[in-house]
Amino acid sequence: MNYRLATILAREAVAADKTKVIDLNLADPVSKFEICYESTAVGAGAADHHAARCVTKIELVDGSDVLFSLSGQEAQAVDFYHNRKEPANQSKYLTGHNAEMVFNMNFGRFLNDPLFAFDPRKFINPQLKITIDMGAGGVQSVAGFLTVVAHIFDEKAITPEGFLMHKEINNYGLASAAHEYIDLPTDYAYRKMFIAAQTEGVEMTALLDTLKLSEDNDRKIPFNLTVNELLRFIVGWCPIYRESLIIAAGASGAGFYCTPCHNIKAVATSWEVSNNPYTITLHSGDGGKIVTYGEDTLTNLVITIEGYAPHGAMEIPFGLQDDPVDWYDVTKLGSLRLDILSKSSRTTADTVQIFLQQLRRY
Repeated sequence: MNYRLATILAREAVAADKTKVIDLNLADPVSKFEICYESTAVGAGAADHHAARCVTKIELVDGSDVLFSLSGQEAQAVDFYHNRKEPANQSKYLTGHNAEMVFNMNFGRFLNDPLFAFDPRKFINPQLKITIDMGAGGVQSVAGFLTVVAHIFDEKAITPEGFLMHKEINNYGLASAAHEYIDLPTDYAYRKMFIAAQTEGVEMTALLDTLKLSEDNDRKIPFNLTVNELLRFIVGWCPIYRESLIIAAGASGAGFYCTPCHNIKAVATSWEVSNNPYTITLHSGDGGKIVTYGEDTLTNLVITIEGYAPHGAMEIPFGLQDDPVDWYDVTKLGSLRLDILSKSSRTTADTVQIFLQQLRRY
């Protein structure tokens, strides 16, 4: 068999907030790590927040060398833009059920890419670290399960040239109508850049105004766009993010959380064994929160949602995505700076994250 699935961590109960450290004793190259965290709903009613928030950080390290470092939400956003589809999440927010969140760590341009893969033999002591905050999402969750598998090369012998490295570069709070200047790394070529801005109930275009990328003190400006233009011209190249949720709606006016944050459309119907005479209305979706309205206490609902910008993240791809030679070679630059202008009336409660997908060669 050329490829196989290797169990890195068998399904393990999580009963307390923790950082799970896994020594990677592998000899074969890895195309993808697949992490699943199941958030068990203990209470009834509306979710506290999106279950992906329960995974606060995913790291792949070799001593002090950081090879992958993203939050769970960032990892899901990167995975969507990488594979152009939602992972196999099971978003069921009902008492006694698990909301299953999948986080893929992709090391190649596609699954089983022979050119780029994580080769553990190139490192001394590689470790996977997964930090769990059970109460950060789900429904009053105080329990869960964690599973990790690896898509590895088995009988097919490959000699990968490198791997796709993912890191958060900056995370900061906004100020009203203010510029934030971020000096970006110039150590490895860029395949993609991601900028995320998510505030519950706020449209993304009301958070950020303009994004400008500048080489060598404005010697060249690769882009200078408003967020509205970016969402229209670049993010719009991607397929629409579609997902289905099953929730206990709770009282009228309660909300629930979805993955897309821009241009949301959602429809719902009762998820019951009988026909209840409820009127159900959905509204908003800005910042990944949709509000439900109805008569008295609503029933369980099944909801189909579509939109853009998963977890508030926007993708900026560089070059032909299958051709490494065509990616953005920043190693030739003296400096690279991102200038982010916020909208007025924003505060430090509104945060922005910048993260990268880079080509790291062995």
